[in-house]
Amino acid sequence: MDGLQIPNLPGYRAKPEQPANHARKQIWSLSHGVAIADESQPNTATLINSNSAASIPLVTQPKIAHAGKRFLKDGGKVLCFFGYFKEAVYESQIENYRIRQCEIFYYLEDDTIQIVEKKSENSGCPQGNFANRQRLPKDMANEIYFNLDDLNLGNTLDVFGRVLFITDCNVSTRKYLRDVIGRPEEQLRPVAGEEDVYTAMRKEFMSRETGRDEGVSHNIRNNPMKEFAEAQLGKTVNNSTRQGFLEYDRQVLRLDCIWDDRESLYGDLQRFTLQYYLADDTMELLTVLGPNSGRDPYKKMVKRQKLAKNRHDPDSPVWTWLDFQIGTVVDVFSKHLLIVSADAPTYAFYEKKGMPLDPPLELVQEEPVVAQRELPPYNGFGSEEDSLASCVGSLVPTLPRIKQGESKVMRFAAKMESKNPEDVDRNFTVSFYLVDNTVQIHEPPKRNSGIVGGSFLSRMKLRTAEGLITEEYFYVGAEIQLAGHPFILVDADEGTLRHMEQKPNLFEYSNIKNIVAVYALSLGEAAASGELAAEFQAYDNEGSGSVSTKSVKKILMKYKCSYYYGGPPEQAVLTLSRKLGNKKSVDYNKFIAAIIDPSVLDTVY
Repeated sequence: MDGLQIPNLPGYRAKPEQPANHARKQIWSLSHGVAIADESQPNTATLINSNSAASIPLVTQPKIAHAGKRFLKDGGKVLCFFGYFKEAVYESQIENYRIRQCEIFYYLEDDTIQIVEKKSENSGCPQGNFANRQRLPKDMANEIYFNLDDLNLGNTLDVFGRVLFITDCNVSTRKYLRDVIGRPEEQLRPVAGEEDVYTAMRKEFMSRETGRDEGVSHNIRNNPMKEFAEAQLGKTVNNSTRQGFLEYDRQVLRLDCIWDDRESLYGDLQRFTLQYYLADDTMELLTVLGPNSGRDPYKKMVKRQKLAKNRHDPDSPVWTWLDFQIGTVVDVFSKHLLIVSADAPTYAFYEKKGMPLDPPLELVQEEPVVAQRELPPYNGFGSEEDSLASCVGSLVPTLPRIKQGESKVMRFAAKMESKNPEDVDRNFTVSFYLVDNTVQIHEPPKRNSGIVGGSFLSRMKLRTAEGLITEEYFYVGAEIQLAGHPFILVDADEGTLRHMEQKPNLFEYSNIKNIVAVYALSLGEAAASGELAAEFQAYDNEGSGSVSTKSVKKILMKYKCSYYYGGPPEQAVLTLSRKLGNKKSVDYNKFIAAIIDPSVLDTVY
């Protein structure tokens, strides 16, 4: 059987041999709080140097013995203090310094100190271990180091050029300082620290983004894992809103509201539609934009949600359909909305519930203020259309649209009204172009006059104090100021006279009915008595029944027949000769008959 070996099966395995114990025995023992060497052991322990085999008797060294005593008494005990130091910030507009929080660890076993700066997200500063565990020098020249007596709340530590302010300590440190060290309670009270501007702004930003501040409601949805965990515990369906869903599903109350903000700067009277969903007591606010309101086309002002009556109070009740009535003011995120009306289904719903709504409020409609655009006066540079396009057009100047008129030209013979002898006999031809309301003046050459004829005024638009010169300014006998020179229109061509007679409403001196009606005011009695016929017969030496236009004008001036102002204009006399004569003379019998009975003029047209 000696040669047989038992198979290494479960239950038949051989017990392994126990290894020899080579642990060294401890030579130190603690007696009445003092570490001494055990006499049963060798009374010396050697510290072997790598370069020498000499032994150093440790028990004969009092410093090492004291260190061993502290190690056994305070080994593993660490005091934790909280503090901060300031760091100057130069290139910033919002802050001058930055507060950097630190934790000060004091090791009781060897009076060493370690300083660790707390790490903060996105600080941009290297943080972590500020000072490794070591004895921090207080006075390097005299080899004096910081100890526990220097770590008092409210004290400062000058460490490597930084001044640390001690503000607080943890609970175990406060208990050790009070019970073991014996410091009074007044020295253990926390000291208020400082907070820099950047830290406050960062804390507020993180509160808005992550919702870590429980005192601020950010309406953050629950984590899906939380809902899953609740479902595993039995809460699989939320039945809190099932009754409202079964009773009021797809029923919406629509209330018309206004927000009067006209008392504030740039305020306005805005209209909204408040939609209240009866199924879950939620509401949404929709904007109602009028024509040319100038506002961005955002349809929804407030998304669908439950609205608290006091949004600053977490326990405030929410608005329900029981709180609404015509005239009720609803506070929606500092917008005081006045309910002024509702649609027909909403009125029917409240009527069915026994809470009829009041009639709609009648609002005083203010007439919109229409701003009158005042165009600047024409400065004379360029054309008037170009200057006007820069005032009424878009920011990018465009070519003015030219309004084309009739392709006709009105031509008049004119003389210059001047006291200069050399200008008295000058003759001109004034042309007015109907297509673009431009005027051109031409002076026919005259031999031995000393004046070079030709173009007196190039074709252009002319203006007066009342505005742009148009065609109604021109008629025979008119005195008109053109390009700074006074002109008298003495005659017109046949085409011009015919054109003026085709527009009797525009050219009153070419309207025969208007002329006869004006002259009848002064000649009516003379025509009825026969006196006027005798006057005309005195100038009719031949007895033809017609007199010259010059004679007609003399008779009209005798009876003071003024045409609104001054004497009878040449254009009116020309119209009488063209309609009641042969264009050179006037048939005074027809003229007298027209004064007595204006209906005879119907045969003229």
